[in-house]
Amino acid sequence: MYWQLYYLKKNSVGKRLEYERDFEDGELDLINECNKILGDFNSFSDYYIMLKHSLIELKEYLLKTENFNYKLKSPLELKNVIIEVNRKFINFASMFRTFLDYYEVQVNQIYGNPSDELKEFKRKCSKYFDKYFEYRFLYNLRHYCVHYKVPITKITQNVEDKRRVFYIDSGQLKNWNGWKPIIKNDIENLEKNIDIKEFIKKIESILNELNKDISYFNTSEVLGAIRIMKKYCKSDAAPYIAKKVEKGNGQTNFEIKNMIDDFVLAENNIINLGILACGVFNKDYGFQFFDPFNMMFTKEEKEKFGLN
Repeated sequence: MYWQLYYLKKNSVGKRLEYERDFEDGELDLINECNKILGDFNSFSDYYIMLKHSLIELKEYLLKTENFNYKLKSPLELKNVIIEVNRKFINFASMFRTFLDYYEVQVNQIYGNPSDELKEFKRKCSKYFDKYFEYRFLYNLRHYCVHYKVPITKITQNVEDKRRVFYIDSGQLKNWNGWKPIIKNDIENLEKNIDIKEFIKKIESILNELNKDISYFNTSEVLGAIRIMKKYCKSDAAPYIAKKVEKGNGQTNFEIKNMIDDFVLAENNIINLGILACGVFNKDYGFQFFDPFNMMFTKEEKEKFGLN
């Protein structure tokens, strides 16, 4: 048997897989190509989500332990808090480098080396490196942690705000002679300790901006693949690629493949970037757009001009 288009529909007794139609020539290859494009796009988002989760874990632990209601009754308890906040901070710094390294490897594999896309990725990363001390510091911090000391070593009590403040000691940073020249001047010019909470607030904003800047959401390939796969979506049923498998006892089973998982994830990942609508044009693919909330075109306009 061969692959066909089916829809999983709900009825009064449960769910039923119903035959829709045979695929046209080349249609299944196009679906597979679209899912490959969207799968590659989603893989970038996966690593950013892991980076965000490592940051969230750090923020939540700081929020819990900075409060005076979190009692530290002994030097051992204080020591354990310092160890744990450093563990989470070092995990975050390591995940940041992993995110960037993975992104570069994926761009290299998908677009090739050399390629305009790889050059553009490196150019954008360099822009953030040059612009923000927090980016440069985080980028080089893992090397410091591996070869010298844990970063967070100071805690002060802010009685007025009733909270503890966690710091990276600027003097300790200056004592290490392993800084690369690109960051060494920044370290030497530090005038005060680094407040971890303030640092996290700044770096979180930078990383959100970076991820949006380097994400490949606004390309003809990604938006075109989303538009193609959206045509298979129905409000009351889910599409599947399936084929019948005859069994010797006269029964029929189905071999089933998911069809729109990567499409659903891609739409969600774009929305999570804060993008509610966008479009792009090039001479090979024409105009492609992302407009799930009918912000660029009304539903009626899409139907009139065949934009659905």
